[in-house]
Amino acid sequence: MFNLYKYWCNLDENIYIAETDQQYKQYAGLNFNINILKKLSFLRMENTQLFLKEYCSEDTPKSLITNILETYANSYTKNLEINLHITRNKKIMTKKHKFKDKYVNWSNWRQFNNYENSSNFRKEVFDEFIIKTNHIAPYIDFRFKKISNVYEKFSRKNQFFEHLDLDPLKGYLFDEKFSYNQLYQFVQRLGLKARKPFIEKLDFFSNLILNRAAEYHDDFYFFRNKIFADYENIFHKINPIVEVKKILKSMNFNLSRISFDNVDRPNKYPSPICFFVKIPTDIRILYKSENPYFDIQSCFHESGHAMHASSIAPDLDYWNKYFLPMGVAEIFSILMERLTKNPIYLKSILSTTKIDNVFFEKLQQRTNFMELFFVTFYAANSLMKMEFWKQHLSIKKTNSLYNKLVKKFTNIDLPGEYWMLHHILPESVMYVPSYLIAAVRAKELETILVSEFGDMWWSDKNSGKYLKKLMNDGAEIDLTFSKLNSVAFIDEITDN
Repeated sequence: MFNLYKYWCNLDENIYIAETDQQYKQYAGLNFNINILKKLSFLRMENTQLFLKEYCSEDTPKSLITNILETYANSYTKNLEINLHITRNKKIMTKKHKFKDKYVNWSNWRQFNNYENSSNFRKEVFDEFIIKTNHIAPYIDFRFKKISNVYEKFSRKNQFFEHLDLDPLKGYLFDEKFSYNQLYQFVQRLGLKARKPFIEKLDFFSNLILNRAAEYHDDFYFFRNKIFADYENIFHKINPIVEVKKILKSMNFNLSRISFDNVDRPNKYPSPICFFVKIPTDIRILYKSENPYFDIQSCFHESGHAMHASSIAPDLDYWNKYFLPMGVAEIFSILMERLTKNPIYLKSILSTTKIDNVFFEKLQQRTNFMELFFVTFYAANSLMKMEFWKQHLSIKKTNSLYNKLVKKFTNIDLPGEYWMLHHILPESVMYVPSYLIAAVRAKELETILVSEFGDMWWSDKNSGKYLKKLMNDGAEIDLTFSKLNSVAFIDEITDN
């Protein structure tokens, strides 16, 4: 049985590698073979179904079962995911406005918002895209229903799965080691602590940047770029890839395992993303330029994912290499992104630029504001997705709930359909609470690094050694460094 088990893992890994290579090309806006992608997805569905039917027993690690079940559900609905991706780029578009001689569509929408000076034009595109969510809503709705049905099917047909009591939300909670109430309270507390200072700062920065109060179409991703527009001339000479490679090299990470693609292509995914094509030897980063400062943040964030995946021990069990809890997967990406907000690090890369301490104080105020925006926005995102699965909500009820949650945490009356235009919410089963979990853990980890290796820990090979030891164990990471205490994190971004 052991050899069969081992052979199954080897086969699934090889199918995963081939499938992820095609997905990478799709997201990169490169030529990819949609038929090959569909066939590989079908193969993985068949292979994971074989595992679930023939290999599961009381001795099988529950974490392996939860992840294989989710993998099966994702493969089972791959055609719907592909159709969502295609339809989103074809139907979520306007012929009223252009960006770089191309009509604005879902893929270049954030770039358009960054460079378009007319608030009315941005509002027109926003409103049109909200209306056009009716083109993608059926794919999202049907896919999530089919994913839910997968869990129900295995529970009905197999007493073993019935005993495990799994559904999409419970599987996520098990992997993250939270109960529903624990996660709900964690997210709720963070969001409410950030709410008041965020609303105050939103009013201040909106009037500073826009000369008016913020409106619903001035979303998180618009502010993420626009708030740093004054600093473009300062950061535009910084090459993010060059700088992040210096850091990875100084901490002795293996750069040969990581590739970077920052080329702007028409159908390239709008958000930065990192593909773990083959752990630990083939890790690929994608991003495209939006704003010089945010580009640095994007590159560093995805490089944190890459240094993590490229440092996982190659001889680990398959599931410990590839099935990383999402709250773990985001720790090192956020840790690296924190460097882009660290005055000591920024002074080191801007040493030839004539800037004073006032600049860094103002930059810190703006980054703190964006962190507050992140917390409040992702608190709404997280609680919506939790309730979506717990209450089996329809798209219409989800839209209504989302509008209420965003209003609750940000005081912005955002159209509820907006969640379907997000890059994560309509695609992943959960994921979004993991950003909040990891943000707190990254702060805790940075505190340890500073204590052990000094204020410039990123330039010390010993800190790299410490981090690689954590990363080496994959899903079995030692999280004792984290008490998941959000006080230090919240105090930091509220200027306390």
